[in-house]
Amino acid sequence: MNQLTFTISASLAFAASSLVTCVLHAQDGTTTEPALKQGQVVESPSVANQSRDAKHKLDAMKSDAETNYIASPYNIAQLGMRSQWQTKIPHTGTNPFAGLSLEGNQIFAWDHFGVVTRIKSDTGAVLWQGSTQSKLDKIFSVNILPEGNNPTAIALTDASTIVFEDGSGALLAQDPLRRVPATAGAVSGNFIVFGDTEGRVIWLKLKESNIANVAKNQGKPGDYSASKEHTQRRTVLCLEEFGAMSKGKVATVPFVIPKVGILTVSTGGEICLFNATTSKQIWKYKSNAPFVSLPSVLNGVAYVAGKDQYLHAIDLQSGNAIWNWFTQVQLVNPPLAVGNLVALQVPEEGLVALSTNPADKISGLVMWKSKAAGNPLTLTNEGLITWDDASRTMTLVETKAGGITATATFPSARWVASTAPVDGTIMLLCDDGRLQQVRPIEMMTPVTPSKATEVLPAKSKDANAGTKVAKPSEEPVAGDAASSESAP
Repeated sequence: MNQLTFTISASLAFAASSLVTCVLHAQDGTTTEPALKQGQVVESPSVANQSRDAKHKLDAMKSDAETNYIASPYNIAQLGMRSQWQTKIPHTGTNPFAGLSLEGNQIFAWDHFGVVTRIKSDTGAVLWQGSTQSKLDKIFSVNILPEGNNPTAIALTDASTIVFEDGSGALLAQDPLRRVPATAGAVSGNFIVFGDTEGRVIWLKLKESNIANVAKNQGKPGDYSASKEHTQRRTVLCLEEFGAMSKGKVATVPFVIPKVGILTVSTGGEICLFNATTSKQIWKYKSNAPFVSLPSVLNGVAYVAGKDQYLHAIDLQSGNAIWNWFTQVQLVNPPLAVGNLVALQVPEEGLVALSTNPADKISGLVMWKSKAAGNPLTLTNEGLITWDDASRTMTLVETKAGGITATATFPSARWVASTAPVDGTIMLLCDDGRLQQVRPIEMMTPVTPSKATEVLPAKSKDANAGTKVAKPSEEPVAGDAASSESAP
């Protein structure tokens, strides 16, 4: 009995002592740490602080990247792309940039003051800047012409052509235009080709004269020598060589198809193919409504969307329709033909993909429809990249069923364009002069063009819309468009 009483008393004393200890800890602002489990590691306060600081720094770096980059590396990686470089084009004042011109690996940008900047494509370095000497003229495009002793950069404006020395940006010539351009210019051989407001297709050619080497003084009176390495003086003229005619205004930049010809679309409802070196019309396809969007060409077939509510698949050899897909709305957006599909943004329907090989289905074969916004830019190993100007949103779409894989918004991007339909380099330009280049992380296997792309039209002919013909032969016709064309 005494032992039991002692045990109870000891227990009560221990409980009272524990209670006092807890009260004292509470008064000191401390708490009793729980017992450690076997193998548990306690993180010291300094390590925890370092981890927290590292996270804050990472968040700050991410925030800075999103602020400074047009397309932040984090956002662009979700689309299967990576940032190659970003540069800031020097310019004065607050006047925003007015345009961007891409052709192959040539990059030009210009502002509203008429200052043209040439950008090195692999690094983003500024090669030179030159002025058109006019703040009023609208610049449509800037192209490089290899003709002559030295390549030249030619700016096409609504009033004249301005010729720059490509090596330095020095102004060589300014020649007035007889026709008012309605489109940008495209390089075809030694010509720059553009469409005007009255349906003409104009070929411009560079002409040089008075080429002379600048003499170098050898130290004696009258002792001079000429050398190709010396600076040259020359007179340069960019003049209209010849032209062709279509009905209505030429709607988009002429589409140059190597070894085939030059394809144009017009608001008069005509699709025309012209000989690239003589300007003669090879064939003409007619519709009862305007064409306003850029065509896409793949494997000897031109895909053209029209306000007649049809997507036309036109055989480049004959100028006849292979198939025509009809929808309930006018088509004003440009299609993109890549791989086994041609993708097109259709109002009220979304992004629609049709098969480029619909067999005997003359009305076309829809593969899938997607809710992805914007027009298709390029096809990468990850899928189809689209860009929507209205929302400034870039979307990655998988090509089996049209599912949306990822989206990213780039609010500051004003001009977005791709250099190629497959594995294209995408350029983004802002009003403030920031220019960024992004490329696919994993490149696709290069697509070898079909021999049908080299088939040349044998004769001129008109083709009525809706006419179905057999697909072009897989065996190319010998010669080129200039030599094989019959007289009209």
